[in-house]
Amino acid sequence: MRRFFCLITFLSLFSCGFQVIYRDEENNFSYAEDLAAIRIKKDRDHLSQELKNNLYDLLNPDYIKTEPKYFLIIRAEKTVGSTFTTQTGASGRNRITINVSYELKNLDSAEIISKGTTSVNDSYDVSTNRYGTYVADDTVQLNLTKIAAQNLRNLLVNDFIEIKKKCEGKVKTEEDFICPLTQKTVPDHHPTQH
Repeated sequence: MRRFFCLITFLSLFSCGFQVIYRDEENNFSYAEDLAAIRIKKDRDHLSQELKNNLYDLLNPDYIKTEPKYFLIIRAEKTVGSTFTTQTGASGRNRITINVSYELKNLDSAEIISKGTTSVNDSYDVSTNRYGTYVADDTVQLNLTKIAAQNLRNLLVNDFIEIKKKCEGKVKTEEDFICPLTQKTVPDHHPTQH
């Protein structure tokens, strides 16, 4: 019975369209080393530290040792607002929103490779117990930093895919393009169609 369950699980993984996001199957190019080569600069607060730790775990889950090539600057901002007000005028439910902006730079040339933003939010009940409210706020913030880190990782993978396409000349650019990954010039032309 156990073998049958393992076989069904194995087959369902490969039949459901599961794909590895760190690899470009067309060119057999792996983004794992590029993601592992990112170093992070952040603000000096607890929120940014949580985000940085979660992001490092996602960018380099296999702890690949590689020389740094990229510098990621992240800025995180947390806002808390009331979503429900009680009859006494106190907040009964708070919403936490975390906005994160990032810039990915080439470490050698300091050229901006990509930039973007992500925003995540969630809410929690405010109780009469202040410690309970503090723990709820802290737990929601920790969960949101994990989600924001996943969003950032996905945005960075997308950025690397788009940059790789431009560097190979698969995307039409309006002028000659200097590939930030290799620092070589890609001439402005359409790729040949086969």
